[in-house]
Amino acid sequence: MTSPTVSPSLLIPDNVRAWGSADGLLGSSPAEPQSLQDYVETGGYQRTLTDDHGPHVLAALENATGVSTLRGRGGAAFPTMTKLRAVASAAAGGSVTRVVANGAEGEPLSYKDRYLMRFRPHAVLDGLLLAAAAVDADVAFVYVADPLARASMTAAVEELDAHREGGPQLRIFAAQDTYVAGEESAVVRSIQTGVARPTDKPPRPYQIGVDGVPTLVINVETVARLARSVRAGATPVQHDLLVTVSGMGIAPRLLEVPDGLPLGDLVREMTGERSSRPNVIMGGFFGGIVPAWPSLRLNFDAVHSRGSSLGCGALHLLAPDECPVKAAADIASFYSASNAKQCRTCMSSTDTIASVLASLGTSAREKGYERHLARWSTQLRGRGACAVPDGVALLLRTLLRYYPREVSRHIAVGCPQCAHAVDGRRWERFTVTMPGTPAPDRSVAMSLHSLEGAR
Repeated sequence: MTSPTVSPSLLIPDNVRAWGSADGLLGSSPAEPQSLQDYVETGGYQRTLTDDHGPHVLAALENATGVSTLRGRGGAAFPTMTKLRAVASAAAGGSVTRVVANGAEGEPLSYKDRYLMRFRPHAVLDGLLLAAAAVDADVAFVYVADPLARASMTAAVEELDAHREGGPQLRIFAAQDTYVAGEESAVVRSIQTGVARPTDKPPRPYQIGVDGVPTLVINVETVARLARSVRAGATPVQHDLLVTVSGMGIAPRLLEVPDGLPLGDLVREMTGERSSRPNVIMGGFFGGIVPAWPSLRLNFDAVHSRGSSLGCGALHLLAPDECPVKAAADIASFYSASNAKQCRTCMSSTDTIASVLASLGTSAREKGYERHLARWSTQLRGRGACAVPDGVALLLRTLLRYYPREVSRHIAVGCPQCAHAVDGRRWERFTVTMPGTPAPDRSVAMSLHSLEGAR
C-alpha cells in the first residue's frame, strides 16, 4: 500500500534495518511500504478482525510474553498495562472510552514514528484496534502531524475499512507540528479544541480525556508492539526497540535493536571505529548529554541509573572534540523557543537558561553561573503542565555531573566553539529527517484555527 505522495523507494536499505533477526516491526523489507495484503500474509490482524473485545482481549494482552513489562515508547516510559487496565476498568464500570495512537513525534532527533506510519501503517492500525477492543472503545484516533504519514494512515484506514465490518470507528486527526503537541493532555486538548497545549494534572487522560471520557493515549510504536505481542511465536515485545541514530557526519539510521544492546556496539556500527569515545545526546533532547560508555546497556533501567533517559530511543553522537556545553546551549535554545508559552515558570526559566548557556563562550567568573545552574537543575522538576522544565533540569544535571571541568573552564576563560556559535535557531543542526525525504519546515507551526478535523 502506498499513497500517491509516498514514494515506494523512499529509504536507503542500509539506513533502516533490524539488528540481526528480521522478526520485528521492520520486517524483512524495511525500505518498502507494506500493503494490507502483505501485512495479513505476515501474520497481521490475527485477533483484531474478530468480534472479540473487552476482558478477553485484555487478558490476551496480559498473558502475552513481555507486555506486562512493556513501557511506552513515546518518551515517558510509563507502564503500558497500567494505562490499559485503568481505561478497561472504566469501561467495565459502564463508561464510554476512547483510544488515541499518538504519532505527533515533535522530537527533532527522532523519526521512528513517522517511519511506522508511512511504511508500516497497518501495524499501527492493528495495535490501535487491539487496544480499542481491550478497553471497549468505539472510536479510535490516529493523531499525526507529518503530512506524508497522515496520507499513508488515511489510505490504510480506507483500505482496511473496505475489508471489515463493525468495530471501532477509525479517525485520522491532524496534529500541530510542535514539540509539546505530543504530550498526552495536549493530545486530548487538541482533539477537543484545536489547541495543542498541555493541561494541569490531575485528571490524566485515562481518567478524563477526549469527549470527557477515559481515554487511552498511547504511542504508535507501543501499539504496533501490542499487535505483534498476540501473534503466535512472536518475539517478546520488550526485547526490541526502535532507535533513531544520528551524528558525527553520518546519515541518520533507524535500527531495530535488542533491549540491552551495549552502546559501544552501536557506536562501532555507526562509526566503524572501535576506539571512538564520543558523547551522546541520549533519548532525544529530553535525556541530556552523557559519555557514550561502551558497556552501557540500552534499556530504560540501565540508562536511568546513569541519570539520563532512553526517552523515545533517539541517540545523537557528538564527536569527542565537540563541545558538550555548546550542544547543551543548542538544546536549551530549542526548549526556550518550543515550550507551550503558557506556564510562566517554564517560559522564564527556559529563556534564562538558554541565555546563560549561550553566553559561556566568554568568561563569566563574576556571575555565579555554576551556583545558578546547580540550583536550576533541581528546582525546575515538576514545575510545569508538561515535562519541558524536567527536560531542561535533566539536561543541566547531566552537564554538571559528567562535564564539570568543561563547565568550570567555560565560566573561567570562555570557549572558542561557543563564542562562534550561530544565533537564532541553533538547535536545527541536530534535526534529522528520514533519508530521501525533504526536511520538515518546523519554523512555522500550524495556526490553531487551521487544524483539520477528524476524518
